[in-house]
Amino acid sequence: MSEAMRAVSAWVDLSVAELMTLTPMQTLRAVEHLEAATAGLDTLRRNLDAALDATYGERIRRACAEAGQDVGLVDIDADEVCLRVAIAEQVAWDQTQLAAMAARIAKGGECVEAYLDITYDIPETRWSQWPPTLRDSFARARLVTPGPPTYRLRPRDPV
Repeated sequence: MSEAMRAVSAWVDLSVAELMTLTPMQTLRAVEHLEAATAGLDTLRRNLDAALDATYGERIRRACAEAGQDVGLVDIDADEVCLRVAIAEQVAWDQTQLAAMAARIAKGGECVEAYLDITYDIPETRWSQWPPTLRDSFARARLVTPGPPTYRLRPRDPV
């Protein structure tokens, strides 16, 4: 077990009140170990999923084909283990076709919002490149609210 995982396992059962008693340096170390352990676990998850797919992927695809399904739950036997695979449905809508359909709905006199959720957005990268006159005309519609805080701890530089 890595040092980060050992350290995290020592803190995992601490309550918020107990974590509040850590010194700033202990908190810094806890955050560093947590970030290292999280990165390690994320890598492990990706590698395990890739290994499972390489080992059982073809059997899973065959089982799906035999069951006549593209998504859902598939069970396959893997020696002494029953491997249950959940294949989620991923839906994407063709935006060009939806825009054309929305135009037809509106032209027919119906309320587009009864059929489609419509959201308007301006990417911040685009907004920041607009000339001031264009930004001024949109500024009232731009709502800026604070996001959740991100904490970064680092040891103080020696004086």
